[in-house]
Amino acid sequence: MPVNDNPDQRDAEVDDGETREPSKSARKREMHHLQSLGTALLDFPPAKIAPLPLSESLREALAQARAAKKHGARKRLLQFIGKLMRTESDAAVAAIQQLLAQSEADKAAEKQQLHECEHWRDRILAEGTAAIDALLAVHPDADRQWLRQTHRLHQQQLAQGQPTAAARKLFKYLRELLTT
Repeated sequence: MPVNDNPDQRDAEVDDGETREPSKSARKREMHHLQSLGTALLDFPPAKIAPLPLSESLREALAQARAAKKHGARKRLLQFIGKLMRTESDAAVAAIQQLLAQSEADKAAEKQQLHECEHWRDRILAEGTAAIDALLAVHPDADRQWLRQTHRLHQQQLAQGQPTAAARKLFKYLRELLTT
């Protein structure tokens, strides 16, 4: 029999080729994973969790954990949520994982959009008309006149040593433009 360095697989193998239950360590890792999934549900508003196929007892425990003010009570409820997560169906766990993955993807897209806004703002403030023309090539619905006025205002504020409120206005405009 070849030597297997993976402890999870090594524990699951038996000499006669049959499999047995996972090791205690593997079960504990799975329990901790399920508890972290349950804890992550607290970050979502109840409206996002409503369509998930969760048991009523888990929904009640989540509501109680949200309402808990004391650290000790909240910690006990998180442990209880972990226990309830172990009794949830595979479909419920998969739905929770899908919700978390979608949330992470949304956060990544939002972060990417923020970086794109910052890029265009910095480029417009540094290059001026050339960057405005490049932005208009990508987003023809942008207001050329407003962008040029804001760029000129930024240059004036820099020359006078004032804080550049124009840069903030430009960023807000670009964020609105790029989200539509």
